[in-house]
Amino acid sequence: MCEVKKIKAAEMFPAVKEILGDGGRVWITVTGMSMYPFLREDEDCVELSPARIDTIKRGDIVLIQRVTGEYILHRVLRKEKDCFYIIGDAQRRIEGPLRAGQLIAAVTAVKRSNCRFACRNKLWKLLVAVWMNIIPLRRVIIKGLRFAARIRRAVVKPA
Repeated sequence: MCEVKKIKAAEMFPAVKEILGDGGRVWITVTGMSMYPFLREDEDCVELSPARIDTIKRGDIVLIQRVTGEYILHRVLRKEKDCFYIIGDAQRRIEGPLRAGQLIAAVTAVKRSNCRFACRNKLWKLLVAVWMNIIPLRRVIIKGLRFAARIRRAVVKPA
């Protein structure tokens, strides 16, 4: 069994950029709750693949670097010719315009509990399309999901 080491994004992402720049793919563990319920902190891993502004689409999850240096994994809400806008799945605040130079990668697959699924999967795309069109309702839905998870944990206690 291999050991998992946590390192800061500032230390990890230069190597990630180099691998992607050579056309490779990289798996990273999700941190933060901004992409809940689609991506779960410390539970999900995502496959990052090289991306260009002309290949990303509405609904794609992308890795960007803010002008402040922070790395963010959010979903493309809108794309224009030379810029794009993103939003976290658990958020209502839109960020942008972002430029091509800020785009680092796109998520092409997700791993949860040893199950891998592609982001181009038809069911995934359908759920994303619905989620992208209910931004005002997200807060209520997320509260309901978290409440249901708390109840499930209380009822189904580990043996």
